[in-house]
Amino acid sequence: MNIELRHLRHLSALAEHANFSRAAEALHITQPALSRSIQALEAQVGGPLFERQRGAIEPTELGRLLLRHAQAFEASTQDLEHEIRLARGLELGELRIGVGPFGGSALIGPVVGRLNRLHPQLRVRLLVAPWQELPERARARDVDLIVLELSEVEQLDDFASRALSAHQAVVVCRAGHPLAALASPRLDDLFDYPLAGPRLPPHAARALAAEVPEAQRAAMARTGLLTLECDSSSVLKSMLLESDAVSMMPRFMVEAEVRAGQLVVVPGIALGTRARFGVAWLKRRTVSAAGERFVGLLAEHDTALSSGHQDTRARRKKGR
Repeated sequence: MNIELRHLRHLSALAEHANFSRAAEALHITQPALSRSIQALEAQVGGPLFERQRGAIEPTELGRLLLRHAQAFEASTQDLEHEIRLARGLELGELRIGVGPFGGSALIGPVVGRLNRLHPQLRVRLLVAPWQELPERARARDVDLIVLELSEVEQLDDFASRALSAHQAVVVCRAGHPLAALASPRLDDLFDYPLAGPRLPPHAARALAAEVPEAQRAAMARTGLLTLECDSSSVLKSMLLESDAVSMMPRFMVEAEVRAGQLVVVPGIALGTRARFGVAWLKRRTVSAAGERFVGLLAEHDTALSSGHQDTRARRKKGR
């Protein structure tokens, strides 16, 4: 039996959209052409592949069997295309990177710029998505590498990863904020103001909740830790500039705004929270030369950020 790849792709599209018209539109073919393709496949395997259930199209048992093989075949085809891109090398290949909209996106911008300067013919595609979705986007072959906070992806058996530095989170607020005017702000003072931040991984939410003063825990248990929740670092910082909200971010994410005098780091409040960013990829996929180059540049950039912050802290201590 010689089943054509296009028939399997038509089968997968119809299963995904559960509607001939929508599936045909997604495939960029006519609905009659899709119907003929499915009919030809049914004739080849000797049975119906779909049935109507309450107005929706559902795969039959035979259809589900073919779908499992179609998905595996599609993944193999994408892996083959990936290997072909590897063979084309740094100058003619393509690198697709998935990154979260908070810390990861703030971290990799300069790195992608340097990669482009070194290899201007290399095509780089960035996919910005919630960190929770990034492993699945890698499994679907939408991206080759993912850059994110590592705590969750390290628990996945099908991923390999390279950790970067652990970045200490600092408390930031707008210039002129009442908290910044205090001579010796305390941890309790922080929770007198709305907290702003991204959707937190479970371990980070637990760590922050443990810092909440006893008198305020009951109220925060009802309302949640964050008053302003936003996964975009740029949008989050713009909200801080127009409110009395405070946030916790790695220093590198707010360096430009602090230097410009827009945001200030509140002194004397140390939460002990650290962000552990890193890059991850599927174990069964070979990392391309472009991917290796990106990971190396990312590690160099991360080391420079960490060294710079350590130098800054040392100068501050010396000046006291």
